Amino acid sequence: MDKSNLLKRCAEILAGLMIVTTTVAYTSVGIRNAGSTAIQSVTGKETENRSNDEAGITSYSSEDSYKVSSENITLDLNDISGSDEAEMAENSMQICSDITEDGEGTETVNQAADNSAVQENEHSVTQVEANAEQEQKQKAEEPQPVYKYVNVSLLNVRSGPSTESEKITMLSKATRVRCVGGDREWVKIITDDNVEGYVFAEYLSDTAPPVYKYVIVNSLNLRKGPSTETEILGTLPFGNKVQVFEADNNFVRILTGDGKEGYVWKEYLGDEVVLASRSASAGQSYNADLANKIIEYAKQFLGVKYVYGGSSPNGFDCSGFTQYVFKKFNIKLPRTSYEYSGVGTKVSRENIKPGDILLFDVNGSNRIGHVGIYIGNDKFIHASSGKGKVVITTLSKYGERLIGIRRVIK
Repeated sequence: MDKSNLLKRCAEILAGLMIVTTTVAYTSVGIRNAGSTAIQSVTGKETENRSNDEAGITSYSSEDSYKVSSENITLDLNDISGSDEAEMAENSMQICSDITEDGEGTETVNQAADNSAVQENEHSVTQVEANAEQEQKQKAEEPQPVYKYVNVSLLNVRSGPSTESEKITMLSKATRVRCVGGDREWVKIITDDNVEGYVFAEYLSDTAPPVYKYVIVNSLNLRKGPSTETEILGTLPFGNKVQVFEADNNFVRILTGDGKEGYVWKEYLGDEVVLASRSASAGQSYNADLANKIIEYAKQFLGVKYVYGGSSPNGFDCSGFTQYVFKKFNIKLPRTSYEYSGVGTKVSRENIKPGDILLFDVNGSNRIGHVGIYIGNDKFIHASSGKGKVVITTLSKYGERLIGIRRVIK
């Protein structure tokens, strides 16, 4: 039933109630009038009864007659005006209730419920939008993460900011890491797979560096595709440096120095090739007296604090300490450890002597990351970042890999 019909039906019910109520009212008035007439009739008979009493005739008194009549009238009026009206009102309410229960008139109720649901949904949507806006605002206020890239072939990740700390893992070149703290020398990083540790700051860069490999076999076929069935475009000699891109199963796509692009067997590429150089012979000249003077001078600085970038008795780093000691004897050395690979003459481990410079790989990158001065008896002196000062260490027990020995004393 639509709204207009529902309203019409309710109007009809109300009109009926008004008619019934009016009828009851008039009926009540009529009964009251009838009661008055009865009283008057009883009163009129009172004189007659007196006469009859005087005559010896027995009759009811007028008081008794009035009492009976009044009680009957009052009872009838209460029954009509109280019970019937209440019952009719109750019946009317029941009719309206029945109409609602029967489904007629539920449209208004449903419409109200729908409006409430719409308002609730609109409120929910508004709240969600407000929450999203708040989250975006919080993200905008948060400091943006700092990402850097490994710029060496292999980089050691350590548990603490020291070369003496435990080695956790190694990262390959161009690996992205998130920087979360540290200082100028050591950076605390977190990898994409949630490995957390410390690395040398100088081995990280802001942009991903190109990755290079070296041919480690005498001759390597360069093919058109990632398969031994594809055409051979040429051959690459031992030590050839190539830029490496994505791998495809056992093959990797590379670009040669002369602009040729193709695929090679990836196991035949290595991180770096250490080129052979002339080794010092057992009979090479060696100034033992000068070496002893250099060693004694170096020991004067035992205990001087380690300072990254330091090159004076106020504080040394490894290359700063070595450079400062040899400078006293008019021997010029590079300021950074990287440059020590070309100084003096290469010496084999079997021919090592006091005063020789030791070159260490501290990050698994096959690059020089630390230097020290050999003092004999399997000992060397160096500025240690792990110890925080200049110390003497046993060479055979040192945790970093010795990758070279250079002699500058002649």
